[in-house]
Amino acid sequence: MRIIAALTVPVLSLGATVLTTLPASAHTPEISADCGGVHVGATAYDANMPNRWSVTIDGVTQDGTFGSSFDRTFPVPQDGTAVDWSAFVEAADGSYHGEDAGTVGPCGTPPPDACPDLPGSQPGGTPCTPPPDVERSDQQLLDGCDVTFQGTTYGAGSLAYDEEYTDTYVFNDQTDTWDLVTDTTATVTHGAFTPWTTQEQADHGCAPKPHHPPAQHSTHTWTHLDCQDRVRVTTTVTTTTPYVWDDGTDTWVPGPTVKHRTTHESPVKSGACSDIEVDSAQASTPSSGPSSGPSWAHGSGSPVPTVIDAGLAAAPAGARPAPAGATPGRRSQEPVVPALLLVSGALLLVAGARRVHRG
Repeated sequence: MRIIAALTVPVLSLGATVLTTLPASAHTPEISADCGGVHVGATAYDANMPNRWSVTIDGVTQDGTFGSSFDRTFPVPQDGTAVDWSAFVEAADGSYHGEDAGTVGPCGTPPPDACPDLPGSQPGGTPCTPPPDVERSDQQLLDGCDVTFQGTTYGAGSLAYDEEYTDTYVFNDQTDTWDLVTDTTATVTHGAFTPWTTQEQADHGCAPKPHHPPAQHSTHTWTHLDCQDRVRVTTTVTTTTPYVWDDGTDTWVPGPTVKHRTTHESPVKSGACSDIEVDSAQASTPSSGPSSGPSWAHGSGSPVPTVIDAGLAAAPAGARPAPAGATPGRRSQEPVVPALLLVSGALLLVAGARRVHRG
């Protein structure tokens, strides 16, 4: 674009065109752009003043000052892409301002795509593979009287699990870089449920503890006679077995047995003991009257005495009768004649009787 100065009129700006009141040969800016570059020119400016120029190509700005004139072409990228540009020149006091802007290209031949597998055409040096994923893990704990997680009901207890996340990189074709995308969907792993015991459930108000059953009691009593002290001894043993709580089975189980022993003595009645004396002697039968002598002495006609007459049935010689008033059943305390002496005496009497009979 060319800016033409008109005579005898004030400065008129239309779009990027600046008109001046100077002659056509003075204060003439010239700005243009193509694939050859952005050209900025200025002529007939005051050489004693720091006149200014500025050029921006694809976001990169260059600027400076000049004297009476300025003429320079700034290159544009030749990589087959289109770029934006802008430029201006002006006098030191801001007058005689000329500017222009636009887009140029695509210019040149684009370089080979550095990453054919990525969207778009990537310049050299672009990383074609993403960085490693970022693994994150958060430990979680869920407990209560009725734990339910992901459609599964566990009951009363504590559920420990891990939430794992995998953050991945996604290629940004606008900046030719890899952007990290944060994972917001957790993967649950290493789940472990620990059920509460009955006691723990009772502590958390989930369920009442089973009723404590009463202790078991038993009583055993026996009696024996103590004949030495003549008392009856009664012994009583009471056994008590309480119930204790067993955490392993969550139930009441019999605990240690406690025994209590008591004895009671009472006097026994007469004859109750087995060691009391019992009279086992036999009573003797007394004779019916005094003896009248041997039968042969009373004219029996038999000069030979019988065995009874000979004294076999009579009391042995020298034996004393029992004293009057003696208790029947008591054995005599006198010495007893041996049986041999009795037999010998009887034989002598028989022999004497035979001799008398012969005479």
